[in-house]
Amino acid sequence: MTRIKPAHPSLALLIDGGVAKEFPLDKPEITIGRRSDNDIRIDDIAVSGRHARILVRPNRYLEGTADVFIEDLDSTNGTKVNGTPIRHRRLAPGDLIQIGWNSFKLLDPTQTDLERTAYILQE
Repeated sequence: MTRIKPAHPSLALLIDGGVAKEFPLDKPEITIGRRSDNDIRIDDIAVSGRHARILVRPNRYLEGTADVFIEDLDSTNGTKVNGTPIRHRRLAPGDLIQIGWNSFKLLDPTQTDLERTAYILQE
């Protein structure tokens, strides 16, 4: 069966290295936390009520692509990207995000495995 990928990035919840669930990043702002009013709710005592925020912005140089950022919202236990504590950071496809005891991976079907580079030409 062929799976059709969404045209927007998503966060994949990882369990034992496999994808347990995907959360589409289909809004400009997605909140993550323990409270029920978050877009991505995590029932984990190590997660703050309003733990982190994902920001999705259209890339102004590459049509059809998005820039994805994560912000820690002064959470008690912090947010890590690729093992490093962050406050605010731009994410790249494949980045691993740790929130409490939960691991997520950024998936972005609009990006290739090769790093994209934008050139600005000046006249």
